[in-house]
Amino acid sequence: METKALAVEGKRKSWLTQAMVLLILIVVLVIVTSVVNPRFLRITNILNIFQQIAILGIVAAGIGMLLVAGHIDISVGSQISWMGVILAMIIQRMLGLPEGNVSAWRMQLAIPLTIVVTFAVGALLGLLNGITVVKSKATSFIITLGFLSVYKGAALLTCKGASYMLFGKFEWMGRGRIMDTLPVSIMFFAGVLVIAFIVLKYFRYGRFLYAIGGNKQAAYVSGIKTTRVTITAYIVVGLCNALAALILISRNGSALATTGDAYALDALASVIVGGVALAGGRGNALNIFLGVLLIGLVSNALVIMNINPYARDVVIGLIIIAAVTVGSLTSARE
Repeated sequence: METKALAVEGKRKSWLTQAMVLLILIVVLVIVTSVVNPRFLRITNILNIFQQIAILGIVAAGIGMLLVAGHIDISVGSQISWMGVILAMIIQRMLGLPEGNVSAWRMQLAIPLTIVVTFAVGALLGLLNGITVVKSKATSFIITLGFLSVYKGAALLTCKGASYMLFGKFEWMGRGRIMDTLPVSIMFFAGVLVIAFIVLKYFRYGRFLYAIGGNKQAAYVSGIKTTRVTITAYIVVGLCNALAALILISRNGSALATTGDAYALDALASVIVGGVALAGGRGNALNIFLGVLLIGLVSNALVIMNINPYARDVVIGLIIIAAVTVGSLTSARE
């Protein structure tokens, strides 16, 4: 019992230390950027930052929960792209765009139907990924790498390389604002983050994810249905990707087969920077949020300080390397 208590206390100190390091980095970045360009601290820019990271945060929350269980899904960008093409295609055809000469019932049904279909597709893609990983007993990285290509090709086949325009018919999720101030997308991001925090900290399902990530065999022996929990985690990722696709296409007003490509690396970077262990068994929603915020601040700071935008990938790559190195050294000491 004493050894278990010490282990729990050690993990608690570990994530607290990680949170403190992230907070310090965020504060330093904010101070430096605001000195270089005072516009950085304007309310409009702060809201812009949170609106920019909303989609990334939603995707990262799903990946973070999956990574806690010791699995990974690198096909999320292609999933978002394909779902984006599907939802844009449905809206365009339901509303008869660009002319829009359709009956009233089709006008009322188009958006709700699109939302339902998108979440259904997201759940199905997550289910497919999860079942394939579990039944094949192969590394989740390799399996989802294959699905990345599958979904990418499916998106290209669906749209035939062209783009689907929405002509302003579906803007409220991506561009809408509450009381003309707070972006709706930020509220979705906050909601997903709160749910992830509650599930990981207070729900039995969250404890199952940690147990599987920490020691899958021990979790199975203790009575946890590891297969079911793992597949469910992939479905959660698919649902998060569906929500991200809805917000992204709503914000862009169009869909391409490459729309979501950038989110796979950025989301994975965010959760790694947030201290979620690649091997599983460690991580929490608060640190994932801090990781997402740091990545978003870096991107915005480079723009505010008029630094070459191509430097962004270099900076984020260095942050990932540093985060993984620190995480490995911390795990070794534990």
